[in-house]
Parts: sequence; structure tokens; C-alpha cells
Amino acid sequence: MMNDGLKILLVDDDKVMLFLHDTFLKRSGIACDTVLCYNGREALDYLDTNQALETTFLVLLDINMPVMNGWEFLGAIRDKPYLPKVLIVMVSSATEESEKARAFAFGQVIDYQQKPLTVDTCRRIIGSDKLRGFFDNVVLK
Repeated sequence: MMNDGLKILLVDDDKVMLFLHDTFLKRSGIACDTVLCYNGREALDYLDTNQALETTFLVLLDINMPVMNGWEFLGAIRDKPYLPKVLIVMVSSATEESEKARAFAFGQVIDYQQKPLTVDTCRRIIGSDKLRGFFDNVVLK
């Protein structure tokens, strides 16, 4: 299902992960616009220049990246006017509970998933309370 009110930013410096995650999102029934960013700076620049009021941004954010990592990105958007329209899912290979706790300390973080995402984890993400309204017509098989 196409959803004009939501854009998904995939933020990861690993091109293979970006390809996989984009593929799994599509296979899970999501047909939103997907923007690929190779670091937090690219994602921040995108949000700064595309902050249309009617758009909500779902950011699938890696932690360890060059230029601007996930933690730096989270700090950089804290005072942005579009912050209420940004929902973040941390996608990381880090398994430590301290990393998850640190992520959830940021109000915009709605989930924390292990890399790589799968079709099932994508379905769980779109089924979350914060996103459910965007995907009411998606049939999860």
C-alpha cells in the first residue's frame, strides 16, 4: 500500500544492509517512499530540506557510521522543528541492554531491532502502535 503521509529513511553506511532492508520492507507490504542515506549527516540534511508539514518520517537508524553516527544524529534532531514528525527505529548489531536503554532515552525512538531486519521484523515495526494508522490497509500474511 502506498502512503503519501509517510516517508521512510534507511540510514546505514553498509550498502548491502540498505538493499536488504529496503527489499524486506517492500516484501512486508510497505510501499512508502524510501530514502537511502549513508550516514546521519545525509539523513539530517534530507530532513532539513524536506520537512513538509504533512509528512511523517520513519527513520531506520544504524548506530555505527562514519561522518555522523546514530547517537550524533539523535542529538542533532533534538531541537529541530520537525522533531514531532520523526519516529525512529534503531537498527543495530549491538546487543547490549545498555545500548537499548540509551536508545530509548530519546523520546523519538519507538523500537530497537537487531540487524539485519527480516520481513517479520518489518511487519512488527509497521504493526506498532505509533505506526499502525499509516498501515491500516496492509494485509500482513
